[in-house]
Amino acid sequence: MNNKLIAFTINTLEEAECIILESKIYKVIPILHFKKYFIRGFGIDFIFTFRNMLISKFGKSSFKLFVDCGFDQSLTIGLAEKKIDYLKLNGNSIILSKIKSITKKNKVLLNSSFNIVDCRNRKNISIIFKKIYSEEK
Repeated sequence: MNNKLIAFTINTLEEAECIILESKIYKVIPILHFKKYFIRGFGIDFIFTFRNMLISKFGKSSFKLFVDCGFDQSLTIGLAEKKIDYLKLNGNSIILSKIKSITKKNKVLLNSSFNIVDCRNRKNISIIFKKIYSEEK
C-alpha cells in the first residue's frame, strides 16, 4: 500500500480489541474508524464511553480514533473539543476553514487521508493484518 495511514472500520468493542491486540504484533498503532450512521444512531457519548473502555483495558497510546461526521458541524466541534484524534467533515470551504481552526487548537486532525479497511463482521482479523503489513516489509 502507499504511504497513507490505515484506518480499520469497526462496529463492536470485540472488533476493536482484536485489532488492538493484532496491531501489537506488528508494532503499529491502529486507527479505529466509525462511520457517520453509527454516531447518529448511538450518539456522541457512545464514542467517549467506547474510548474510555479501551483506554482502561489497553492504555491511552495503544489506539487512535477516526470519526466520520458527515455534514454535522456541531458533532465535529464536540468531538474536537474532546480531542478525538481524527475527524472527517463534509462542507463548504468557509465552514471547513472555521472548524479547522477549532480542531487545530485542540490538536485534532481534520479530513486526513486514509486507506480504510472494513473489519466489521470479520472472523479472522490476523489475515487482514498479515496482508497489509507483510507487503510493507
